[in-house]
Amino acid sequence: MTMFEKLFTPIKINKLEIKNRIAMAPMYAAGLTEPGGTYSQRAIDYFEERAKGGTGLIITGVNRVEGEIEKLIFLVPYPTPLNMSNFKELAEAVHFHESKLFLQLTPGFGRNAPIMPGVQPISASPVPAFFDPLVTCRGLSIEEVEKIVKGFGDVAEILVQSGVDGVEIHGHEGYLIDQFATSLWNRRGDKYGGSLQDRLRFPMEIVQEIKRRVGQDYPVTYRYGLRHYLKAFDHGVVPGEEYKELGRDLDESIQMAKLLEEGGYDGLHIDAGGSYNSYYWAHPPMYMDHGVGLDAIINQITEAVDIPVMVCSSFDNPGLAERVLKEEKADMIVLGRGLLADPYWPQKVWEGRIEDIRPCIACDTGCQGRMNGGGVLACAVNPVTCRERLWELRPAIKPKTVMVIGGGVGGMEAAR
Repeated sequence: MTMFEKLFTPIKINKLEIKNRIAMAPMYAAGLTEPGGTYSQRAIDYFEERAKGGTGLIITGVNRVEGEIEKLIFLVPYPTPLNMSNFKELAEAVHFHESKLFLQLTPGFGRNAPIMPGVQPISASPVPAFFDPLVTCRGLSIEEVEKIVKGFGDVAEILVQSGVDGVEIHGHEGYLIDQFATSLWNRRGDKYGGSLQDRLRFPMEIVQEIKRRVGQDYPVTYRYGLRHYLKAFDHGVVPGEEYKELGRDLDESIQMAKLLEEGGYDGLHIDAGGSYNSYYWAHPPMYMDHGVGLDAIINQITEAVDIPVMVCSSFDNPGLAERVLKEEKADMIVLGRGLLADPYWPQKVWEGRIEDIRPCIACDTGCQGRMNGGGVLACAVNPVTCRERLWELRPAIKPKTVMVIGGGVGGMEAAR
C-alpha cells in the first residue's frame, strides 16, 4: 500500500470517476498544433505519456470555440466536425491507460492577444491592449458574446462524440473570460457588466449552453486565479510586497466560487492567480515556494462550495500534495511543469520511489522560454518532453559495451 494514500483515492467530478487525485495542468501546446486546428502526433504522444505515467486526469491547454470574432485560430487547436477524428484519437490514447481527458476551452485572448497589423484586439470593454497600451481594444457586442456562447455548445457536442470526458472553461490569467469577470477590465453598462453576478453572466451562459446541448451529466469545470496581484492597471506585485489589490481579491474569489457552483459548474480549478502583468504568480519561478502559500487559504474556497476543488501552483512535492488533500484543503492536485520534468511522477509516488523523481527546477526555460520564443514546448531537465516517439529509449538490438568519458551534463545524459 502506498504511503500517499489520499493522492490515490478515486474521486468523482459530476458522475465521472477519476482513478486518483492527480491531474495534469492545462499548458499551451506550443508548436504541437497542425494548420487544420488539430493536435499533431507529437502532441498526442506527449499527452499519452503523462497518462501512461499514472496521471488520473489529463487537461489539455486551450482550444478555440470559434474562428471569426478573434482571428487567432492558427495559434491553438479548434475542434470542428471536419477534424473530429483527431480529438477521438487523442481521447483513445489517454483512455488506453485508464486516464480521463478534459479539453480546456477558451473564447480567446482578448487584450492579451499579440498585436497584429490591421487587427484590433477585443475585450469586455474598450481598454488598453497589454502588448501596446496605445492600442485600444474593441468591446464585444451582445450579439458577438451570444455567438461565442453558441460556439461553446457546438464544440462540446463534437467533443462528446469524440469521447472526450469533459471540458474546462478558461477563466484565468486575464484572458477574455477573465476580462469579463473582472471590474478592472469590464466597464460595460449592459447585462454583461456591473455586479459580480452580471460580470459572470458570460461564463454562466457558457455552462448552461453546454449542459443544454450535451446533458447535465457532462462534467464542466472552471479555472481561475484567486488574486490578480495588481497594484496598478499595468503593475504587478512580488511576494511579500504590501499593496492594495486592484484586480480580484480573495473575498471576491470566494463569492465567485459560490456563484459558479450555483450556475452549474461541476468543479473549480484554482491557483494563486496572476495576470500578464504578474505572470510569475501563475508560473512560479524557483524563488517562490512550493504551493505559493496556497495551502493557507485554499480551504476558504473548499469550505464555500460542495463541488470538487482542484489546486495548482507547484504542488509537485509529494508530501505537500498529500498533506493538502488529507487536511481537505483541496480535492485534487494539479501538476504542470512537474509532469513536463517527469511524466512518471504519479507512478513513482505510488511506488514510494520519491528519490527517483526528476524534479522540476522552476527555471521556466524549456517551457515558458521556448514557447514565448516561438519554439516547441520543451523542458530543460527532460529532453524527451514533446519528443516521446522520436527519442524513446529502447533496448539495443545488438548490445554493446560503451564507455562514456566525461561527467558533465552531456556525459551524464549520454550515460543515462
